[in-house]
Amino acid sequence: MEGARVTKRRLAWLVLIAVSPVLTGCRTTAVQEDQIAHSGVPIELNKTSLPEYVIEPPDLVQVEVLEALPGRPISGERLVRPDGTISLDFYGKVYVAGLTPTEAKEKIVLHLRKFLTDDVLGLVEDAYDADGNPSSNAKIVDPKESDRVFVDVTAYNSKVYYVQGDVGAPGRLPITGNETVLDALNYAGGLAPTASVSHIDLVRPAPPGACCKQVLPVNYAAIINAGDPTTNYQMMPGDRLVVYRDPIVRTTILLDRLAAPFNTVVNTMLTYSFMARYVKSINVPLNGGGTTVNTGSNTTTTTLGPAR
Repeated sequence: MEGARVTKRRLAWLVLIAVSPVLTGCRTTAVQEDQIAHSGVPIELNKTSLPEYVIEPPDLVQVEVLEALPGRPISGERLVRPDGTISLDFYGKVYVAGLTPTEAKEKIVLHLRKFLTDDVLGLVEDAYDADGNPSSNAKIVDPKESDRVFVDVTAYNSKVYYVQGDVGAPGRLPITGNETVLDALNYAGGLAPTASVSHIDLVRPAPPGACCKQVLPVNYAAIINAGDPTTNYQMMPGDRLVVYRDPIVRTTILLDRLAAPFNTVVNTMLTYSFMARYVKSINVPLNGGGTTVNTGSNTTTTTLGPAR
C-alpha cells in the first residue's frame, strides 16, 4: 500500500514538472516593446512602401498592344504559369518570373519585334525640324518607354503572409502592402475562444546570410484596449503570424493525453468485470440439463431428457 502511494506521488511530480512551463506560460521574447518603438520596424502609424513588385506565379499580368496583326490581337490578362512564362497566343510565350512590370514590358516588346514592326510597337518616334516639318532623323525609343504596348499586374497572387494557430480561419492571405497585425487577425476570422491573448508572435523570415530569425511579440491587449500601435506591425511578404493556445487549455489537453492510456486500461478492466458478473448471475443447469425451481420450502428438480 505504501509503495503504491509513493508511486502515485512520483507520478504526480512528473506530471507537474511536465506541465509547469504550460501553466506558467513561459515564453522567450526576442525583442522587447521599448526596443521595438525605437527600432524603425514599420508599424501602423509608420508604414513603409514595399519595393517594386516582382512578378511570380500565379500572378495575373495585363498585356495590351494597340496595333497587332489583323485577326491576332494582343489584349487581356495573362496568367503567369508555374514555369514562369505567360502565353501571348499566336506570338508565343515569354518568361517573366523574377521581373518587375517595367522589365517584363521591355522583354515582351523585344519578343514582339519578331512579328511586328518598330513603328507598330512604338519604338520609333517621328522627328521634326525647327520649322515643324517632318525630318528623316527618327528618334529611337527605349522599349520600356513605348506608348503602344502596356504591361501591368492586375492580380498580386504571389506575395502572401500566413496566419496560424488559434484563429477562426488560419491560412495564407494575399498581401497588398497596407495590412497590419490587427488587419491580419480580422481577415483570419479573429481569435478563437481557446487563444492566448498574451502570446501572439510575428515571425519574420531572416534574409539570406542573417544569423537568426526575427520574432516580434504582439501586445494584443495594448493594441485593442489602449490603442497602442507599437506592436501593430505592418505585414510583409512571407510573414508568419502565430497565435498560441491558452496555457490552461494546453494543460487540459496534455493531462487528457497523459490520462488516456490509464482510462483505456480501467475501462477494459471494468468491461471484463461486468461480463464476469453477468455470466455468474445466470443460473446454469447442473444435472443433465435440468432446471432447479425454488418453491419456498420445497425444492423441485425437473429433468429434461429423452422420454422413456
